[in-house]
Parts: sequence; structure tokens; C-alpha cells
Amino acid sequence: MKLLVEDASSLRGLCRNLRAAGVFGFDTEFIRERSYLPQLCLVQVATADLVALIDPFSVQIDEFWRLLLDPTLEKVVHAGQQDIEMCYLSTGNTPANIFDVQVAAAFTGLPYPMSYHSLVQRIRRVKLVHDATFSEWSQRPLTKGQLGYAADDVLHLVPLKEKLDRKLCKLGRAAWMAEEMQALVTEEQYAAHPQELWRKVRGRKQLGRRELAVLRELAQWRESAAEQADLPPRTFLRDEAMSAVARQMPRTMDQLQATRGFPKPLARRAGKAVLRAVRKGRETPEAKSPHAVAEKEHSPSNKMLTNLATAIGESMCLWQGLSHNLLASQSDYAELVRSLQRKGPDLGRLKLMTGWRKEFAGMGITEVLTGKRNIRVKSLPKGPRLELA
Repeated sequence: MKLLVEDASSLRGLCRNLRAAGVFGFDTEFIRERSYLPQLCLVQVATADLVALIDPFSVQIDEFWRLLLDPTLEKVVHAGQQDIEMCYLSTGNTPANIFDVQVAAAFTGLPYPMSYHSLVQRIRRVKLVHDATFSEWSQRPLTKGQLGYAADDVLHLVPLKEKLDRKLCKLGRAAWMAEEMQALVTEEQYAAHPQELWRKVRGRKQLGRRELAVLRELAQWRESAAEQADLPPRTFLRDEAMSAVARQMPRTMDQLQATRGFPKPLARRAGKAVLRAVRKGRETPEAKSPHAVAEKEHSPSNKMLTNLATAIGESMCLWQGLSHNLLASQSDYAELVRSLQRKGPDLGRLKLMTGWRKEFAGMGITEVLTGKRNIRVKSLPKGPRLELA
């Protein structure tokens, strides 16, 4: 059964059905290119017996958000971080009891990240159409094609979950999956952290400590100004312009307007606020400034150790049937190498040195990098394998 929910009575009935089912899939369609916060345009849900499309333009969906927060109900998503963010922005809380089929598939050895359409085709042998991937979801009425695409996006979530869950239990990785899902809904990663916004600005790695202190102030100013203008921060002011201002540290309006990439109309409107942010960053004591990446951390020896750590991790994943992209990124390995070089106290907080990742690979890689264990190449019919000795 497919249902379009456009009034409070229909929503109440749907929520009763979802609660009775105990487990349901959900997805959201939204637009985030035009406003500071993403605009929710459609919510899709599915159980084994029904598919429903909720129109948030027509009905308040607070009752649905309450279902997402209920830990007794299991919610199934695919690549659900943005759907979780939407719930957090709407309620101030993240959903409870989430199962992400994209992550689960990676724990069984399938590529990560794997698209929903590829996952459905691989596991359920069903080929879906892609016609409405970049659709205008804010238009009304929605077309028949849009409604069909939206329904397909949740139709297979619960069956995928059931099959992947059985595979995880068979592999003994259900606990790893639970740990990863708990990390996915940690509210800390969705909450605003103004002092940390500079870390997401492109071009920051080429800046020194004083320049990073300026960038930190500029990033906070941009976020506040973009919110007031109701624009995405990078639409309001590009990262390249931010980095250029941080590098040149203009002291006057003329210098700001001469900064490459900084829009002159914005300089005229908000130049004084920008210069105040620059001055505050410039006057920040070095001890309170962000740390730049030291030159030695880019050294050939560090690069070699990072490549070695990556090769060990890739081999472990290849031979034990786990997607390497889920385990770690190149930057995660580089961070591990830098921490070991510094002998810093932060080692236990690194991604590769916590939870299932430490158990699976992080501890072994660390022991090799610190000389406590050796590695050897073992020839096998399927190809060479790196082993820890």
C-alpha cells in the first residue's frame, strides 16, 4: 500500500501503523542550496506492509519525529547522516535505534560507500530507476515520477536490513555494527561548535598559526552572517576568499577590497565586521592559536610510514572481508603516524585506536610502527597477503 500523507488524521494513522510494525525504513528529501538550514520537502517511510510519503508542507510532523526518538522502535536508513541531521535540527535530538544498511553492507565486505540502487540490485536483484535523483522536491504537486522514485527509496530498506543483520550475526560483527550506529547518532557531531568551524575551511592547511587564528574568527563571523542572510555559509562567502583574507590580514577597507576573491559589495556592507574579526585573530596569543601542520609531518619518512600503515589496513580488510573505506581514510593513518611521532596523549582518542577499529587493525598497525611486531608477505593462491608476526 502506498499512501500520500497530507493531513493530521492520516499522519496519526500512519504513526500508529509504524509503531505497531516495530521497525520501519525512512528517508528524507530536502534542498540545502538556497538557505542556511536545509529545507525539508518530503519524508518517506516503509514497513513490510506499506509505503507512505509525508508532505511536510501540508502537515506538521512532530508526531513522526517523536517516533524517531523512541528507542523501542528500530529505524532503517541508507547513508543516513543527513537524515539524522534533519531530525536533530527539527527536534534538538538524534534518532534512537538506527540501522544504516550502507554501513552494514561494508561490514560484510561490500564496497563502501555503496549507493542504495547498487545495494538493492546486489542483494535483492532488483534494478531501480534513477530518474528523479536531482529532482525539484519543493515543487507542488509532485509528479507521478517523483512519487514513485521517493517510494522506491524506502521500499527495500527493511528487507535489506533483515538480510544484512543475519549476515552480521553470522560473521560475529553485530556488536561492531551497534558500536558504529551509536557513533552515528552521537549528538556531538551534529551540534554547533563555532570555535571549530575553521577546520572545515578549504585552504587552511597552507596557513600558519597566526593566520589560522584569523581564519577561526572569520569562520565564526561568516557562520553568523550567513544565518542572518539565510544563505549557506559557502554561498555567502567562498572558502577561498576566507583563506585569502586570513593570509593577507588586511588592516584597512582598501586592503580588504583588494583581497583576491573577496566580493566588493560584501566588503562595503560588512567590511568593518570582517576587519574586527581579522584584528581579533591577529592579536590572539600564539599559545591560544590553532596548531598548523608542522613541516616534518609532511616529511618523506612520515609519508612512507603512512603508506605502510595503509597497506597493512588494506590487507587486513581484503583478507577478512571488510570494506577498507569503512575502516579508515588516508588522513586517519596519517594522524596515527603523527601521534606516534609526537608520543602524544591523544593516541587513545584517534579513530583507529578506539572500539572495533582498534581491535580489528589499529593495535596491530601501531605495534608494527613502534617496532613491537614485524610484517611478512605470505604468498597465497588468491594473491600476496601481509601478515603480522
